[in-house]
Amino acid sequence: MDKDTILVVTGDAVSTRGGGVKPLKVDELSVNVNLFIEQMGSLLEKTPEKLGKFQFEEFEVYAEITGKGTLAILGTGGEVGATGGLRFVFRRSSNTA
Repeated sequence: MDKDTILVVTGDAVSTRGGGVKPLKVDELSVNVNLFIEQMGSLLEKTPEKLGKFQFEEFEVYAEITGKGTLAILGTGGEVGATGGLRFVFRRSSNTA
């Protein structure tokens, strides 16, 4: 293992002891994280600032890293506390110009 590689524990079924630990290149994971953030940015650009009487200020999403290094949003039924995924919090910037 070197500084250019990171270990990721995946949910993939593995017959060896220690679970689905896979080495991923940091550069590849970085590209996938940046792509995920860009995709989330595109989604957030389309969200309204207000929802009825409520102000939309923050959006929180949890993502897991797959065995191939891609990011996937945790869907319904995901136990966030039981996973080691990534947490992204996006906040609207205050328009104080």
